[in-house]
Amino acid sequence: MTSALDLEPILETVRRLCAGFPGEYWRERDRERTYPTAFVEALTEAGLLGVLIPEAYGGSGLGLTAA
Repeated sequence: MTSALDLEPILETVRRLCAGFPGEYWRERDRERTYPTAFVEALTEAGLLGVLIPEAYGGSGLGLTAA
């Protein structure tokens, strides 16, 4: 089981990543009805989309709490 302390590096990564996508980015996506491609690419590059995927398949292999 992952403790809250173990999650701090993940939380910091998410905070830093999300800071690069301010409200205006999301309002523009909403206005234009477009997919947040840059955000998803940033999540992917940071390794955050593979948190639940087993390491054997290229993911982090972490649990649901980490996700």
